[in-house]
Amino acid sequence: LGSTRRPHHHHLFDSPLHGSAAAMSRAVLMVKRIARVSGYTLGAGAVGAAAAGGYLCATEPGAGRAARFWIRAGPIVLNYSMARYWAKDQEDRSARYEVLHERHAPDARRIIEELRGMFIKVAQVLSIRAEIVPETYRREFRKLQDSAPASRWEAIQDTLERDLGAPLGELFDHIDKEPLGSASIGQAHLVAWRGTQAVVKVQYPEAASNMRADFWCLETLLWLVGDADAGRITRQVREQFEIELDYAQEAVHLQGLYDALTGTPAGARFAGRVAIPRPIPELTAGAVIGMEYFPGPKLETVCMQRLEALGMNLKGKSLNDWFADKAGVGTASDSLGGQAAQSAAEPSSAVSKSSRLGTWLLRLVGIDFALRFLGATADVRLRWWRPSGSSSSDGVAATTAELRDTLRLILDVHGFQLFCCPFFNGDPHPGNILMLPDGRVGLIDFGQCKALSDEERAGLARLVLALSEPGAGEAAGSNARIAEAFAATGVRSVNSDEAFLSTLPRLMFCGLTPEMLDREKLQVVFRGDKVEHMPLHMIMAYRTSMLLRGLCLVLQENVSVAHAWRPWAEMWLREHVSSGANSAAVGMAV
Repeated sequence: LGSTRRPHHHHLFDSPLHGSAAAMSRAVLMVKRIARVSGYTLGAGAVGAAAAGGYLCATEPGAGRAARFWIRAGPIVLNYSMARYWAKDQEDRSARYEVLHERHAPDARRIIEELRGMFIKVAQVLSIRAEIVPETYRREFRKLQDSAPASRWEAIQDTLERDLGAPLGELFDHIDKEPLGSASIGQAHLVAWRGTQAVVKVQYPEAASNMRADFWCLETLLWLVGDADAGRITRQVREQFEIELDYAQEAVHLQGLYDALTGTPAGARFAGRVAIPRPIPELTAGAVIGMEYFPGPKLETVCMQRLEALGMNLKGKSLNDWFADKAGVGTASDSLGGQAAQSAAEPSSAVSKSSRLGTWLLRLVGIDFALRFLGATADVRLRWWRPSGSSSSDGVAATTAELRDTLRLILDVHGFQLFCCPFFNGDPHPGNILMLPDGRVGLIDFGQCKALSDEERAGLARLVLALSEPGAGEAAGSNARIAEAFAATGVRSVNSDEAFLSTLPRLMFCGLTPEMLDREKLQVVFRGDKVEHMPLHMIMAYRTSMLLRGLCLVLQENVSVAHAWRPWAEMWLREHVSSGANSAAVGMAV
């Protein structure tokens, strides 16, 4: 009773229940403190990451491009991911994808046009890969133009002075700041050097970084949408374009082809008719290649003028795609995926009727006659209508007969490259072929070259022989020989169908025939099989053939690339294969 202390009910606090409550209270307090500290940490981390990302985008051009790509492409990827998630089955997913293809293909083209660079080149390559790219996207990608604005002069000057080791005033008597031409990875400038004109080709400082970023974006995008085949093809394309970034290797290509053309018995036949720029080692280092200057218009200019004389317009398409559209068939590259016939399987009745009528007329008069008639028409119109600024010696006003001789020469020299040179050029488009004032044909730009092993060359030579043998289109057993030779180059198809493996190489390397315009026949062949694997050397050989044959068709000449290359293939087999094996190889095509 006399105590003044308040009772402490220790029994309550000492009970197990109270101990748990206290522990929980302390735990909650600790969690709050950790959360508060973590918030500060995460906030600081976010600020730090944003700062680091901003610095990276400001100092690394590829990072900025990647960021812009994902900002634009992210919603597209999300839509495809949602469609795949909500799809009930494969058929439902395909239907959902078709709707998205129509919606987003134009968006994808606009993104590529905005970012340009390697995106343009890769999209153009993918536009002919029907086995991995839907037709809706390929149609949009064909509209892309491979042009690029010139780089800042200061960046070009810095690269020249850094890699060549002296100020411009000491390096050159004069240099034109306006480039002769610009592309996605570099540009060329005309210089006066030691009393003569030369060209320096300069790679953009950000070219390598941009290429790595562009391909990383594309490969990641394809991985996100779950297309393993497309990812594999894109990696193969990346390896191909990495060659073009290596200016030191391009200088080796240039020197090797120049030496082969000017210093070998086989190259002697082109003396005074074909020219490759003489390399200038003193102007070649790092991201700079120096070479002899070639004046004269590009063959591309000649093509455009002749088409305009015939009242035609490419409308931004490649020559091969333009001709394919006019002829009413897919390109040979469409057949790589077995979709040339599929795309023609459900044409509108008007298109189907016009295609049948066109095929019937071509069968009646013959493709060669039709092309010669167009050539004569172009000659007449060019005689009365000459483009402003052109002269009779600039190549633009050349007659069809003169152009035929030039085309045969171009085909011949590329066969020489394939079978007699250390490298062959896999990018002989009309912009890389010049009509020189002295009548020679000038070949430039050797960034897309490929060296062939003896095994690869032998396989390609035997395929050329099989395709160019007399009566290869009708002779009994020719399909089997062509299919066997095609498979021996390393090409694999899903079903190893003989009809497919004999028709596809004809489309790739032979002249155009009415049978190639027969949609119903192509449907039967290409619905039954498709390419599973095509080696890089065959893709590049096909690209060479496609560009050369498309060029010939636009200039009103129907050619078989296999026939043009046959003499070189026979010569290589005679010189590099044992007599017994060679006899068997040649005998396979007889």
